[in-house]
Amino acid sequence: MLIRIAWRNVWRNKTRSLVIIIAVVVGLWGGVFSDAFMQGMTEQQIYSTIHTETGHIQLNQPGFLQNFDLQKRITNADSLVAILKTNPAVAGAAAIVRVTAMATTASSSAGIMVNGIQPSDQQVVSNLSQLLVQGDYFKSNRANEAVIGQQLADKLHVKLKSRIVLTLQTVSGDLVYGAFKVAGIYRTHDSDFDQQMFFVRNQDLQALIDFPPAAASVITVLLHQSDDTEPMAASLQEQFPDLQVQSWVQLAPMLQAMSGTMLQFSLIFVGVILIALAFGIINTMLMAVLDRTREIGMLLSIGMRPAKVFGMIMLETIFLSLTGAIIGVLVSVASISWFGQHGIDLSIVAEGFNALGYSSKVYPSLGADFYLILTCMVIGIAVVAGLFPARRAIRLKPAEAVRGE
Repeated sequence: MLIRIAWRNVWRNKTRSLVIIIAVVVGLWGGVFSDAFMQGMTEQQIYSTIHTETGHIQLNQPGFLQNFDLQKRITNADSLVAILKTNPAVAGAAAIVRVTAMATTASSSAGIMVNGIQPSDQQVVSNLSQLLVQGDYFKSNRANEAVIGQQLADKLHVKLKSRIVLTLQTVSGDLVYGAFKVAGIYRTHDSDFDQQMFFVRNQDLQALIDFPPAAASVITVLLHQSDDTEPMAASLQEQFPDLQVQSWVQLAPMLQAMSGTMLQFSLIFVGVILIALAFGIINTMLMAVLDRTREIGMLLSIGMRPAKVFGMIMLETIFLSLTGAIIGVLVSVASISWFGQHGIDLSIVAEGFNALGYSSKVYPSLGADFYLILTCMVIGIAVVAGLFPARRAIRLKPAEAVRGE
């Protein structure tokens, strides 16, 4: 009976109730969708980093990443790649010869990282071949072809079929020069990557710098499931104790930090919005109590226990809050689901996003655990918001309240 009375009381002043419900819906939708947008940006950046740059796991000689010393190489890289490919958890493995160099054209120069790859293996561990904006990905058999980023092409003022002269050190430390023709130009989510990473066939680079044919600087491993990353990294470290085995978490620690704190940040953000909305709910319910002072006084006068009056006001506040929250969450889920499939195109600010390492198309997403915590937060805020008007109601003196004083 008390529940039915409380529900009817919510709609006694429809305009006032609708205003606060709409405020809760809009505020909650804005907060939840903003959090989904930021979560989507972070997840997409992690996905792009793994599938374009690092893979899930990388193997190299200890100390290689400090100065890219050609002497710190994996001598039996070909056999290791073959072993890794037999692992059922591994989607692909690729050996890379990596060396720093200076790229020079008639009009400009830039420091770059040259990656000698086997195109067929690299296509499995990296989606770079799908990100070409011009040319092709090592389709011909011509020697000394290169695939470069759009940012590097702009900096060096080159286009397809342009020649770029590389200055590199051989394994013995001598300087050598090599001319490479641009066969393809790619564009990723990361401007820094596009400006630094220069891809050639490994046999062309190995011949130029006298690098052993079966060796490599780095082995990149892509897994079928991201959840297998840490167990697989630990297993590979035991299997190859002389090598340094690093997961993408170690290679890109800032991404992991962002991913780990995103849920906490999202909950804090929504919590601030809910606290702001709570003041509106408190004000609305206090007005409702004041408008019904005589009615509440009459109920107390005829013997209704203060605990029931307190419970009635609390239920009204909770109903008011939950009605807005349920609609707000449903609208949020619907909009996040739609934009999660179609994406939000931010190409108008793509250059700024790419400079920060983000994609210009964002797919919002939120996990089920967020909605569970959000439900608890809404109920908690509703209960706290109901305490003030409920306490005001039971403090009324029946005789004065009936007289309207």
